[in-house]
Amino acid sequence: MASEYDRIRSRALEDPGTAGDEGEENWAQLLREWLPANYEVRTKGRILAHDGTASRQIDVVVLRPGYPKKLLDKKLYVTSGVAAAFECKLTLTAAHVKEATQTAAEIARMCAPRTGTPFRELISPIVYGVLAHSHVWASAQSAVEKINEYVTGGGRDCAAHAREFIDLVCVADTCIEWKSVQFGRLTNLPDGSPDQLLCLVGNDFACTGSPAIGPLLAYLLIRLGWEDPHVRPFAEYFRLARMLPRSFGGAASLDPTGLSPDTEAAARQRSGALFEDRPWAWDEWAFSLE
Repeated sequence: MASEYDRIRSRALEDPGTAGDEGEENWAQLLREWLPANYEVRTKGRILAHDGTASRQIDVVVLRPGYPKKLLDKKLYVTSGVAAAFECKLTLTAAHVKEATQTAAEIARMCAPRTGTPFRELISPIVYGVLAHSHVWASAQSAVEKINEYVTGGGRDCAAHAREFIDLVCVADTCIEWKSVQFGRLTNLPDGSPDQLLCLVGNDFACTGSPAIGPLLAYLLIRLGWEDPHVRPFAEYFRLARMLPRSFGGAASLDPTGLSPDTEAAARQRSGALFEDRPWAWDEWAFSLE
């Protein structure tokens, strides 16, 4: 990615449109090479909701297995067939991050509502984020601080529900920030108070001094695994190999949690304690996306 960035950037002034297209194709090719073969990766399209609403243009779209061949080249991709969508930038700026937080909320609202478990209600079925080759800030540390600032502020301004926060911002030569969602019960409260349901939405970082590509792929595979059990064995390998190192970027509790009344009532009985040290599992009732 670093060599491609240098090559594309050297030509950006003379032909900025082509430079942007080449950057998008870099990311699309990476995803084609690393995601399961039955996930189609396409560039430049819009997402189409069941009510006819179309998103703004998306640079890279990852389609679910079984997406109809007849529709692959239509450039309007139906929400139920989209697994992930990304905006691609050569050099990330504050404006890019702010705009992406708005787009993330818009796309999440286009998806048909899901009910039945905390996971289905709190997590959008479409992963949305920004993929960039580099950034404008003076240092890697400055980039981390600014990305966290703008992601947090954008979520506060644009997201009305846990599923509407942006999922990830990846800068290939610096770091990846991804949304962290935890749900469970607060137990053993003082004065014998009843257990409290809590949904925490925050940001985690992987900044190891190495390229952010490995953590990006690990995060994507784990997210795909939540929706597609066939992906889980490979996602488990990335998780167990510790390909997703993390630094905590902060979190806030959502009140109300955003759950439907029926699911909230069931969660009070079924969900595990939020901070209980238990083995990690694909548990939709007491989960942590990690």
